[in-house]
Amino acid sequence: MSKAKLAQWYNYVLGIAMLILGLLMMGFFIKEVAELTILLFDGQLKIEFYKVSEIILETFMFFEFVVLTREYFMQDHISLQNFMYIGVTAMLRNLLVYHDDTIGILIQTSAIAILILVLIIYRLSRRYIEDRQHADQRQMQAFKEEHHGA
Repeated sequence: MSKAKLAQWYNYVLGIAMLILGLLMMGFFIKEVAELTILLFDGQLKIEFYKVSEIILETFMFFEFVVLTREYFMQDHISLQNFMYIGVTAMLRNLLVYHDDTIGILIQTSAIAILILVLIIYRLSRRYIEDRQHADQRQMQAFKEEHHGA
C-alpha cells in the first residue's frame, strides 16, 4: 500500500470518527437543552442555583465542542488557539461550580492565568512570525525590482 493511499484512508477514517464524535456531542448538547427546558417549565421542582448553573455551563461546553468539530470539517484542522479557549472556559466552569476548597480555587485560578498567558504569547508569536514573513517578501520584491531594471 502506497503512502498516498494510506494517507487517504487515514483521512477517511478520521473524518468518519470526527463525524460520529460531532453527532454524539450534538446529542449531549440537545439533551442538556432539553433538561434545562424541563427545569424551566416544572413549577413544582425545587432546584438549587448551582445545579442549574452547572447544567448551563455544561451546555456551553458541549456547544464549544460541537463548534470545534464543525471547524474540523470546514478547515480540515482545529486550531491550537481554540483548544486554549476551551481550556480556559472549562477551568472557569470548574471554578464556578466547584468552589468549596480554597487551595483548589488558588490552583484553578493559577491554571487559568497560565492558560491566558500562554494564549497571549502564542498570539504574539504568530503575529511576529507573520510580520517577519511579510517583511522578507517585501525585501525580496524590492530586490527583484532593483535588479530587474539594471
